[in-house]
Amino acid sequence: MERAPCAHCDEPHGRPVLPGGALHFSLSHCTGISLLAFATAPVGVDVEELVAPRTIPELAGVLHPREAAELASLSPGERSAAFTRVWTRKEAYLKGLGVGLSENPAADYVGSGAAPARLPGWTLTDVLVPEGHCAALALHTP
Repeated sequence: MERAPCAHCDEPHGRPVLPGGALHFSLSHCTGISLLAFATAPVGVDVEELVAPRTIPELAGVLHPREAAELASLSPGERSAAFTRVWTRKEAYLKGLGVGLSENPAADYVGSGAAPARLPGWTLTDVLVPEGHCAALALHTP
């Protein structure tokens, strides 16, 4: 395994890559669930347990303003799933970019609704996982 160039400084301490760069991969795990993705283009995945409703008000401030507004308009019972959807989409995308959470999570809009927002050059998809969790995959599509 090697390290890709950092997206910020081009030094070789970016995300892990396989030698030769022909195959890209991403890994995420939480509470008994592991999610792996392999592709011929940059890819990112994330899986998370549903975020506790009491923590959402403090966490929503790191989201894109449209995402925060969408969450605020939902009933309290809908916010946990919607926030976790946004977060997994966002983290999968940032992993695919190779920047992870070193990038500002508020910079890009991924949406909180049933379908992810469109991101130029990327396909963003929700992944079916057991109840109580959300997961997403981001694939670079030039």
